[in-house]
Amino acid sequence: MRNVVLIVLDTVRKDVFDEQATRLRSASGTSFEQARAASSWSVPSHTSIFTGQLPHTHGVHAESFDSSFSFSTIDRAETFLGDLPEYRTIGLSANSYMNRAFGFDSHFDAFSDFSIGSHIHESLFTEGLAVKEFLSRDDGSSAIKRYLDFLRACFDHDRSVKSLANGVWSQIGPTVKQLPVPEVVDDGAQNIAHTARNHARADEEPLFLFANLMDAHTPLRNLIQFDQSIHSVPNDWSSNEFDKWELNKDESATEAYTRNYRQLYGAAVEYLDRVVADLIDSIQRVTDRETSFVIVSDHGHNLGYEADDSLFHHTGSMTEGIMHTPCEIVNPPAGYPDTVSEFFSHLELGELLVRLAHEEPFENDLTAEQIPAETVGLLGTNPTWDREFTDDEYAHWNRMIRCVYHEDTKRQWNSLEECYAYELDADRPSWQRQITDDAAPTQRATALFEEELMAYKRQAVADTQDLTFDDSVEDQLQQLGYL
Repeated sequence: MRNVVLIVLDTVRKDVFDEQATRLRSASGTSFEQARAASSWSVPSHTSIFTGQLPHTHGVHAESFDSSFSFSTIDRAETFLGDLPEYRTIGLSANSYMNRAFGFDSHFDAFSDFSIGSHIHESLFTEGLAVKEFLSRDDGSSAIKRYLDFLRACFDHDRSVKSLANGVWSQIGPTVKQLPVPEVVDDGAQNIAHTARNHARADEEPLFLFANLMDAHTPLRNLIQFDQSIHSVPNDWSSNEFDKWELNKDESATEAYTRNYRQLYGAAVEYLDRVVADLIDSIQRVTDRETSFVIVSDHGHNLGYEADDSLFHHTGSMTEGIMHTPCEIVNPPAGYPDTVSEFFSHLELGELLVRLAHEEPFENDLTAEQIPAETVGLLGTNPTWDREFTDDEYAHWNRMIRCVYHEDTKRQWNSLEECYAYELDADRPSWQRQITDDAAPTQRATALFEEELMAYKRQAVADTQDLTFDDSVEDQLQQLGYL
């Protein structure tokens, strides 16, 4: 049995990955050129990866996800981890959904939560004590007592110096961030890589390691770690200049904003390429066991291109910018093909990981002539996300969407009873062109789903949700553009 490392580059689309992730593309032993996400945002897409089921089957989506949700309600035996009983399982995540707050840690023998990047909790070191985390549970009656309690907690912490540094940064960070210089704190990539190396050194049993890296996710801003030669974005610029509704509903993006957005997104992907390539090299050095690395994204991201329907972000849409993802295997077992050109759904990713772990040969049954995907709706804290929406606008943004890929065509239909067909081009990743707006789904396409779309959406909308999240969790989700 070999070690298997699954690295999810959150929000990374295929075309930008191919352009910027040159190290990983070069290191890859097997490239899945036509991989597609099962859904369009983190919670349902990760659940689909782990269970091999579409959202309407596993039931985790925007119309069901709320403050009471916990991944712990999904039995480990229902995921691909149930097929790896001999493995030590490690989870490392910077994602604000894939964390302890929502029970994601329950699926791993050991789990580290890194969902405290610089744009959320202002921590220099995620392995140190975070100030916001400390204050959330401290009952100090005065500012002086809180400071003293924090100092004591730092000295009692395994990472005392880094905890103290977090305390200092909480005071000076906001001022430093206003200076015309790149920000100094990434969104967890370096700390995740460091932690992953340490886990790989314990080589007594086979290892499965999951890591989610959020550095390509909004909000986008210049970091000192970025290659400054590949972008020209001012140091004081942030994608938070506009929120997703100002971008998508009000169409507020200017030419300069769009250029900055795309350039920093590309710089973030290039940074992830460097971090992950170095991580792969270091893990291979510190372990004697053969290790296969699978690099994917849970979904992509709209960048305002015509093929993205001129949209930004990745909710309420199933463009190819969102659905077409990278999927690379570094150091596959002997006999794996260099390139897989057929459609590969994330629904089969768990089976691929299990076969890699057991060093089974590659079989074409992992791919298919037709593959499905869906999104059930758009997450928000209230029915109109604190915005003014007409009934028609609300129905549009919260519509359920399904699509099926076959040959060079994507058929897409939704709960507004709209049906589209899009032309695809195998040589143009993340691209689509609408062919028609009256393409009814074929019977063969609808058979890939267990329940009819309209009936499922009506049932899902009727369910009640408690969207009163903990203040800290809600702050993270708002910063990331979900609420």
